Amino acid sequence: MRALLASLAISAGLYFAIVALAYSFQRDLLYFPSQTVLSEKQLEEADFEAVKIASKGAAELLSLWRPPADPTKPVVIHFHGNAGSLAVRLPIYQAMAQDGAGVLAVGYPGYGGNHGVPSEEAFYAAAQAHYDWLLVQGYGADRIVIAAQSLGTGVAIWLASRNEASGLILEAAYTGMDEMAQRQFPVLPAKLLIKDRYRSIERIAQIDMPLIWIHGTNDELIPFAMGQRLFDAAKEPKIAQPIKNGGHNDLWMRGIDAMVRDGAQRFVSGG
Repeated sequence: MRALLASLAISAGLYFAIVALAYSFQRDLLYFPSQTVLSEKQLEEADFEAVKIASKGAAELLSLWRPPADPTKPVVIHFHGNAGSLAVRLPIYQAMAQDGAGVLAVGYPGYGGNHGVPSEEAFYAAAQAHYDWLLVQGYGADRIVIAAQSLGTGVAIWLASRNEASGLILEAAYTGMDEMAQRQFPVLPAKLLIKDRYRSIERIAQIDMPLIWIHGTNDELIPFAMGQRLFDAAKEPKIAQPIKNGGHNDLWMRGIDAMVRDGAQRFVSGG
């Protein structure tokens, strides 16, 4: 009996130690920033420029910007996923701007050479700062399209729930990072421990703008059914664009660039 009790005590101790480590280092398990920064030559060749935008509680953030070709074109403010940086997504931003749309690719705190520490609060502050920057540049809410992928959809939904825009485009969206954490670590009380919750399911019904939802049916990271639940909770008008056999990271290779461009243009054209 003593041996059994001792074994149980050791097992319990190890479990609680794992829980403590997971809690302490959870942001290292969520955010995977790259510090790669594009050179001036690379930006010039891509017809983008680096802009520095001040964010509340942080130093200026380095982001990427291309103005729209003319007053009929949308201006897309884009929030990327949890890994990499703006540099590795330059081809995506070029594809967004292919028909003359303006693109503001948001640089996150702690990513791409930016100072600061990644967190839900810091990302929300960055989102609002970049949206406000567009307004200062003279672009009204009727020209702005909020777009995002993966983790960034939680940031985009927060921004859309608090500001006006012509439309919202979500790629591989989730209901909440707490639910994602529980899915990834089912043996831990992850849903209770997570700091950065990004509870999109609680905000999506507050949004009063057209929505396009894009999700791969074989997404191996964020289940299609989870994205569907978020989409179902959103107000009309809304359009679902399931990508048959699409995964989590291959949607741009499957041609969603045309969906994003066409959707953004329809939003600002009132179509």
